[in-house]
Amino acid sequence: MPTARELAIQHWNVTPLLVPEDTRYSVYPWLYEAAEFRRHQGEDVLEIGCGAGCDLLQFARHGARAVGVDVTPEHLRLARERVAGQAEVREGDATALPFPDHSFDYVYSHGVLHHIDQPRRVVEEIFRVLRPDGRFNVQVYAFWSLAHLAYRLKHGRHWKLHVENSRDPVHIELYSARQLRRLFAPAELMIRKYGCHYLQQAGWLLGWMLVAKGEASKGTAEPQHLERRFTTAGS
Repeated sequence: MPTARELAIQHWNVTPLLVPEDTRYSVYPWLYEAAEFRRHQGEDVLEIGCGAGCDLLQFARHGARAVGVDVTPEHLRLARERVAGQAEVREGDATALPFPDHSFDYVYSHGVLHHIDQPRRVVEEIFRVLRPDGRFNVQVYAFWSLAHLAYRLKHGRHWKLHVENSRDPVHIELYSARQLRRLFAPAELMIRKYGCHYLQQAGWLLGWMLVAKGEASKGTAEPQHLERRFTTAGS
């Protein structure tokens, strides 16, 4: 039986996620602000699972020292081609990041954690590579969503084969806010749900993506402190 890592490599080597920037940010109109592309000028930013480099390029354009890692050779090739030296792209597994402790101010990952079968190892790696005042932003598929219901009603027990950009199997784990908080403990999380592809305005209720933000070193922080910080950041 292939591992989740092997499935991901097989899947996206055949059908890499290469889309134009205007397409990506029209399908995900909330992503530019939710990812905080504009807010990390002069900081060391790591993207876990950078794919073909679209989001990584946005961090670099706005002044971050951006580094992206991915396990898929075709994604690595496409990402390096896209960023054209504006960001660093490295082969790397999310469960064993190839960086020293306390290397980054901000760790970002969109649509990756739910494809990994050892998510707590990823969380521990995020905590390890973040600096004491660093922050993370992890975005995953939501269990409680209209999209999840629609996939199940349309495709039955094989619905997971219809979620990604080909029928090649890939590991998919859906998350609730409670599961995310348990997974990232002791860090406090601010979680918001967003729409995807349709019903954008109802994303807070029915959306397909959960965006979880937190500070690795603030596991005992008051929730009100995090609320003030993220509200100020415009999340």
